[in-house]
Amino acid sequence: MKKFVATAVIIASACGVFGGREILAENTTSHTVQKGDTLWDLSGGYLNNPLLWPKIWKINPGIANPHRIVPGQIVKIPGMGEAPVGEASADSGVGPVESESSPLARAGLASSSEPLPLIVVKKDPPPTGAQAGAGQGKAPARYYDRGIGMVTNEIPNGGRVLRTEQGWQGAAFGETILISAPGAQVGQQFGVYRDLGKVESLGYFGKSPGHVLADIAIVEVVASDASRQQAVIRRAFAEVRTGDVLGQVPERPTVSARPAQAGAPSGKGSVVAFHFMRQLAGPDDILYLNIGADQGLAPGDLLSVAGTDHTAGRTSGEIMILRVAANTAAAVVTGRSAHEVRRGDVVGPPFL
Repeated sequence: MKKFVATAVIIASACGVFGGREILAENTTSHTVQKGDTLWDLSGGYLNNPLLWPKIWKINPGIANPHRIVPGQIVKIPGMGEAPVGEASADSGVGPVESESSPLARAGLASSSEPLPLIVVKKDPPPTGAQAGAGQGKAPARYYDRGIGMVTNEIPNGGRVLRTEQGWQGAAFGETILISAPGAQVGQQFGVYRDLGKVESLGYFGKSPGHVLADIAIVEVVASDASRQQAVIRRAFAEVRTGDVLGQVPERPTVSARPAQAGAPSGKGSVVAFHFMRQLAGPDDILYLNIGADQGLAPGDLLSVAGTDHTAGRTSGEIMILRVAANTAAAVVTGRSAHEVRRGDVVGPPFL
């Protein structure tokens, strides 16, 4: 397993640049580990991208298991500087990994001779001014590379993750995991999901809209027997963990911002939860609504969102629908929102 992760570190280091910024090992910050900290979380907080956790692990040789750090431990965090001119192309979101150097190929588990892609999810700064509205038509597709999630009562039951290599707590892109997916065949792909818990009702007598179901990864079966299978993580939105459930690969609908007069819901809708159970959302963040297709919503709809307490000084913001179910929807906060969005905020007709 260490060889697998070490290879991932080398691959990540070769990219070197993330969103026009270079990770600098010589410019470090010290972090004292608190209870509940993970390298994934530290990377998201300090480097603005949890997928860069191997950068932290690389400069902390004292961490034997990257999935297990303890409170009180001192972790060095690499700094971020400007990338050298010409080192990375603006379009270089995917870089090839030679099959002969990939951990999957060396283990003899590759299902084909094609090189594995290295997925680098680029998060651009939110647009401002006139760019905020004009850029939304091309932006939606990138959210499906980050994992959108959904509020639903339909939890997938196609199988589950039994364990990661050597029993570690989590697994990342390119690593092999053991799953239980009865009847699965070599080459078959599954979506990996995590039930983050039931969403509380907005009112005392109200009804919960469902559970927050997070998109975690897409895996491919590379070896199978009667009771269990080996699978390789082909795309990762978060760390895969033991107990995550398997289902169909998440759909990727074609999304484009619709005309401003479209998308007005036929019923009153509210913000009920946020991506990975966060407490609020700002521009470029995902949130969930308690209305959906039955109320006339479709991917690409633009809606306004506003707080119920007008004395709080929060003006109306804007969201764009990304995914819909019968009575729930996932949306992203657009760059036209000047204030945070909170649970209980109400959605309505779009800006004209």
